[in-house]
Amino acid sequence: MLISAGAPLVAASLSIDTEYRLRGISFANNDFDATTSTDAVNYYSQNLKLSVKGNFAPGVEIAASLSALGVAGSTYTILDVPAYPATNFTPFVDSAYLKISNLGDAPIDIYAGKQNLQYGDGFIIGNNGNGFMALRLLGRLEKPIPWEAEVFTAKISEAYKPDSDHDIYGAVAGLTWSKLLWEAGYFEDRDFSGSKYRQGLLEADTRDIVKQYYDFRVGRREKFANYHVEIAKQQGYILKPDRTKVALDGLGYILQGELVGENTKLGKVVARALFQCSTGDDNTLSLDDTDESFTPTLMRRSDGLEKFGYGELCAATPMGMFFEVPENYSGINTLSVGAAFSPLYAWTFDVTYYLYSASQGPRGAPTASGFERIFGAEYAMGVEMDLSAKYIHSKFAEFKFSYARYTPPNFAIFWPKSNPASRYQLEVSTKF
Repeated sequence: MLISAGAPLVAASLSIDTEYRLRGISFANNDFDATTSTDAVNYYSQNLKLSVKGNFAPGVEIAASLSALGVAGSTYTILDVPAYPATNFTPFVDSAYLKISNLGDAPIDIYAGKQNLQYGDGFIIGNNGNGFMALRLLGRLEKPIPWEAEVFTAKISEAYKPDSDHDIYGAVAGLTWSKLLWEAGYFEDRDFSGSKYRQGLLEADTRDIVKQYYDFRVGRREKFANYHVEIAKQQGYILKPDRTKVALDGLGYILQGELVGENTKLGKVVARALFQCSTGDDNTLSLDDTDESFTPTLMRRSDGLEKFGYGELCAATPMGMFFEVPENYSGINTLSVGAAFSPLYAWTFDVTYYLYSASQGPRGAPTASGFERIFGAEYAMGVEMDLSAKYIHSKFAEFKFSYARYTPPNFAIFWPKSNPASRYQLEVSTKF
């Protein structure tokens, strides 16, 4: 919806957008034992967002958005989700910022205020729905080679005293050369707030947690194919209250690509492949030696009140998945292949397989596939199959039904029962 007003010298515009999503979700056999039924979970999850954006002068934009999340009939959630201000469908501000474009007629933009930040696929910093209070400075040039750069700082928590806050800093630069998009970034996560240091099922108090990331991305997008590669190096340290220092040294990367067929016998077909791998800690039973696991604290891990990751059920990330990962495993990896096809107008059907593995695990555990082991994965973590059908009713509404089934590895020490777990979801979403 757009409301505009004209004046002799200044034109002002105000746009208001509303998005609402309702999900009916059913989990079955979460304990992998088909003889029990008390582990089944069923609920309705809803997510509402109202966004307002105004341009009151040339190059000046003010925007804000309100979100409300909740489970129908409940004031709490069953999943471990980010610290939203409210999860009982009470509205809260998830963004409110000022944008000034072309500052002083230079190709520089400034963003100030609460913003939804995400870089790349959210591998290091991702949008988890609650925004970051940030100051960003963006610059760009078109010649001789198109490029742009950004520096930013964001406040996560404020303690009103020196060396007690949680802040992040970053710089990203990208250019288009030889039909490829090249990006490099540096991010620093400085948490002096006394957060817990967690490794597997263990945790310890801290004075400082400093994580540094060197990120490199390259990709190419065309009409019939695209691919993307991202490599991130993690360094830093953890300082405990007794001044003991634990070094951090992790690595993560993503390889993914798509092939698109526009006019096949099945309509438009999109074939996908992805491999995400990260290092794990070689001693998950100790909090005193170097931690080699890749653990970006602010990576994207939620989609409203549901987990976000690879696979609708497992929602795997380098640090874990929907199901509790045994403490002996570390560095979760994902290999997936899938295809989406549209044989009927407004309908899209999708099938995707996910093969999960770990970079570190206990001796005697089932090993990963030969292809996964080439890239550093060592131990099998099970397989998931996702099926979905989406119907686009109009530009204002769409419907989606999905089914996901996960089968854990055959390893009786941690999975005495290995019957598949499943997840059904019916989603209705609208925007106007």
